[in-house]
Amino acid sequence: MQSHGPKRVYTPHSLEFWFGKLEIDWAGRFSESQLDEGRRIYRDGEVRELELTVKDAIIHRRIDKKDEYAVIEWDSRGFSVRSSSTDRELAHALAVAGLHEIEELVCDEISPLPVALPPEGEKTAGSHDKGSSNNGHGTNGGGNGHVANGNGHAASGNAHKPAGLAASAAGAAGATSLSRGSRATAAGAALASASRTLLLVFKTLADGLSFQANWQNPNKSRVPALGAAAQAAKAAVSSSERAKLIGLAAYARKAHFSYDQKSGEYLLGSVAEIPNFLKVTLPAWKRLFSIELDALAANLLKGPRTIEIEAVAQKRGGNDQALDLRWIFKAGERLLTDDEVALITKRGVSPLIIPEIGIVALPADRLESIKAWQKNVSETHADGAISPYLIFSLYSDARFKLTLSPELETWRQTVLAPTPAPQALPELLRPYQRRGVEWMHHLCDVGCHGLLADEMGLGKTLQVITLLATRAVKKRPSLIVCPASVVPVWREEIAKFYPQLVVDVLKSGHDFTTRKDNDGVVWLASYTQLRKHRTLLDKVEFGYAVLDEGQFIKNPDAKVTQTCFAVRSAHRIVLSGTPLENRQLDLWSIFRFLLPGLLGSRTSFESSLNVDRSATLARLRAQLAPFILRRTKTEVATELPPKVEMDLLCPLTDVQRAEYARICSEGLTRLGDDVGAAMREKSFGFLALLTRLRQTCCDPDMLPWLKAPLSDSGKISLLVEKLAEIVSSGHKVVIFSQFVMLLDRVREALATNFPDLPRYELTGMTLDRQKPVQSFQTAQGAAAMLVSLKAAGTGITLHAADYVFLLDPWWNPAVEAQAVDRVHRIGQKSTVFVYRMITAGTIEERIQALQASKKDLFDKLIGGLGGDFDLSQHFSSLRDLVQLTTAQVADESEPEHLGGA
Repeated sequence: MQSHGPKRVYTPHSLEFWFGKLEIDWAGRFSESQLDEGRRIYRDGEVRELELTVKDAIIHRRIDKKDEYAVIEWDSRGFSVRSSSTDRELAHALAVAGLHEIEELVCDEISPLPVALPPEGEKTAGSHDKGSSNNGHGTNGGGNGHVANGNGHAASGNAHKPAGLAASAAGAAGATSLSRGSRATAAGAALASASRTLLLVFKTLADGLSFQANWQNPNKSRVPALGAAAQAAKAAVSSSERAKLIGLAAYARKAHFSYDQKSGEYLLGSVAEIPNFLKVTLPAWKRLFSIELDALAANLLKGPRTIEIEAVAQKRGGNDQALDLRWIFKAGERLLTDDEVALITKRGVSPLIIPEIGIVALPADRLESIKAWQKNVSETHADGAISPYLIFSLYSDARFKLTLSPELETWRQTVLAPTPAPQALPELLRPYQRRGVEWMHHLCDVGCHGLLADEMGLGKTLQVITLLATRAVKKRPSLIVCPASVVPVWREEIAKFYPQLVVDVLKSGHDFTTRKDNDGVVWLASYTQLRKHRTLLDKVEFGYAVLDEGQFIKNPDAKVTQTCFAVRSAHRIVLSGTPLENRQLDLWSIFRFLLPGLLGSRTSFESSLNVDRSATLARLRAQLAPFILRRTKTEVATELPPKVEMDLLCPLTDVQRAEYARICSEGLTRLGDDVGAAMREKSFGFLALLTRLRQTCCDPDMLPWLKAPLSDSGKISLLVEKLAEIVSSGHKVVIFSQFVMLLDRVREALATNFPDLPRYELTGMTLDRQKPVQSFQTAQGAAAMLVSLKAAGTGITLHAADYVFLLDPWWNPAVEAQAVDRVHRIGQKSTVFVYRMITAGTIEERIQALQASKKDLFDKLIGGLGGDFDLSQHFSSLRDLVQLTTAQVADESEPEHLGGA
């Protein structure tokens, strides 16, 4: 069954009138919602009748047995819409549908036949139903009225709507089969075929592909067919020529060309559509119009070309250590000009046209990398002078090709493989310490800064003091920043090895500005005092700035970290045996102080880790290798006696087992079994659960609701048992715990079981740290030292002991290792025995597994200990993390068996 469109009622003059009005971009007069609904009404064939006059258009619609109409009225001020409906949105949507119907009518009915318009006011030419057989004598709209130089539009196609282009296309080709209801005559066909050729002249522009329509005469002369130039020429246009223009307008709109009324130029601004237009659509146009393409259009057929980026770096002349870096953008072998580069970066990742090249595109990741690089440099190099070491960050970026000048390449190779040069260094240095000082000398020579990450106990302090004593920066003081507890240690070490160095301590009322002679002075400052004197840092530039225990600046947001970032110095050194305490961001913060910008911005650094952790760690190793020196005692301190480490499994008493099971059950009920969700959504309850379980493993008396005798702690009972043999043999022992409360209980146990044993303590509350350390070191015979892990982190030497007990495993093995290294360090004469006391079948065993993974992570990154604290990476089930193992549950149910054993 043939579908029928709306009934069309019009006169030749009204058709010509609306043809002229369709030049404007009427779609811009409606909202998006009105346009969408109007297109649906048009597409679904809901318009029943279209009536045109030279003043208005009436659009009828019948829906749900209800008649509606909209009237579009046109006057000198434009058009307005009124309707039978009180719904303004619906009225304007119906008007949109009507305008689409008018566009289709214009393309369907204006004939190439040169039929003159009858005088206005004569009888209406009639009406007919679009889509039906010839059931009327509807006009073909000929005549010699004003020729539209605008954009007659074809409506979008659909299942039952005629395309609206066939008739105009046929007319443009000079065919004799015309629109419905019309018949071609031999004379009309002859005249149509003799009309001028419509020539489309295409040009490749930066804004897209454009064309101008021209009438080409038999003598090959050309006359503008559209725009202001065509109007100025006032040349007569035949009906067949008018039909060609209408067909052109319909085709152009379908191909997404926009039309400029003043210039008469069509432009396809969507760069992505141009190749397909040239390959598929344009060949069809050539059957209807004459086509002339410029030579540059061939470049567009290749499709988008990826812009390659190359960084070209060279050192500035003279003594200036700064770097000149140029970004070169290339399309094949063609270098882009500065203006073209500016245009590309402004447009972002959208493809654009460079006429001499074609369509070009800059991949999003490369554009983002350049912007991140530029932002990073601006934030870390305020003076605009780019430091040469930044080339190491570019070398690891596969998105760019890096080209170095010969001089800069030589410098890079020198950084990577320094030539050994004998230094006039004191004989007191061990060979590896001499190598450390030479390494720091070398970094100073090449304008770089480094992290001395030797294992605890290898003499990092002595190496730095030697550097300051043998390579002083003239007329500048030096700064050593360390924890407050370590300030006396530095002072003693300097006085011991290099008494000629002038040392001063930063404190309230005495600072860099109050001292008259500041040249060559070594200032010692605690992190807290430096933060308090932040405002003074802009007034002084140091020769050396040394951060001891560099993990103190692991949080980039902390005030003390920001203060350290503000220190200005010729050379910078960080000392840390544990640069990774919790996460890789610790390392970013350290290198933000040492080599600002090397690891990029904090955001990009963290994003890279999240996206591809393994690849990022590999890149970090390559970037940081020249600037980190890490040696272990096993590698270099061959004179040290061995260190024997072992796990000492501790039993649970009945009280411990019962409390552990109860706390575990209640915690799982409260938090659920998803570790990640518990950490994110119930972090306080999660950490509280872990703390209570670990306290239970150590001593149930640590739980606030219990008062338990020492015998209820399996761990303390086993410790006393082991100490009996050690103390009786005259050995010194150091006992570490992170819980000061547990150390108090151990002190009580020692007083009960070993009343004559000398006991010393060092916790965060100890004011004079050196007094108990010296007393323990010089004590005759057996002695015990109780130390909190936090207090053991810095500035003490306990190598008089040869036994170490770690009462409770810690999340990070680096913290334990740092504590153990207070005993197993240079000066130790005996084999050191290290016992980790682990309560079997509990969370403490899981923590040991976590330590192993952390060690592997740090070994890959630097070569030592450390890691990234995130339990959800290791345990998906909370039950697997905290619950007693099957063996422990079985033990609980069969106490007689244990007793029998």
